[in-house]
Amino acid sequence: MAGWVAIASPLLFRLGGDKGPFDPGQPVEGLLRLGAVLGVLICLAARRKVDPGAPSQASLLNRAAVGPFVGGLLLVTITGFTALGDTSNAVIYGALLAAAIVMVLVRFVVPPLGVIARRALIGPFVIVAAGLYWSFIELVFGTQGATSGLRDRNTVEAALLFLVGFSAVYYAMLIYAPRQIAEREGRGIEWVLRYLLFVVSIVLGIGWLGVLST
Repeated sequence: MAGWVAIASPLLFRLGGDKGPFDPGQPVEGLLRLGAVLGVLICLAARRKVDPGAPSQASLLNRAAVGPFVGGLLLVTITGFTALGDTSNAVIYGALLAAAIVMVLVRFVVPPLGVIARRALIGPFVIVAAGLYWSFIELVFGTQGATSGLRDRNTVEAALLFLVGFSAVYYAMLIYAPRQIAEREGRGIEWVLRYLLFVVSIVLGIGWLGVLST
């Protein structure tokens, strides 16, 4: 994930043009986002394979993931439909109905899923979320783009404030919470270290964009 955030996502963001996360006319991105959301819904609907010998990791930290998870799921879903452009209500309702049918079938037909399968279903959502992060950075930098403003001191200060003030919320909604939905894991200190690695990845990604712009 650190490599994806630091290297691959910035490069794909730069090649993807100047469209923001809520701009229409991005059919490929829209389908990828909605596909990632469908994977999460399937993971939620699927029965969990329980290991009798595994210790329970339910805690306040685990239960706290529910709120950020709902917010992140709504965010990616909205940006997915928006990216598709002028989508009629019939298409939206049809997609929601199809997702509901798939969830019911998965719940009652598919056997219980283990940790690896659940992580595989959540993985695309986390990857899409990491890519969306660069679009939000573009919104902070303004119309000049995420690389051209890096030479401006004010822009750099705005980027740092953005990373400090928003990255924790973003990480909780779109990375930490989905991972907890897939499997309740990790202690508080472990997630703090993972978040710090995420911030370092973002800083390296900004530097990578700066190199590409020269």
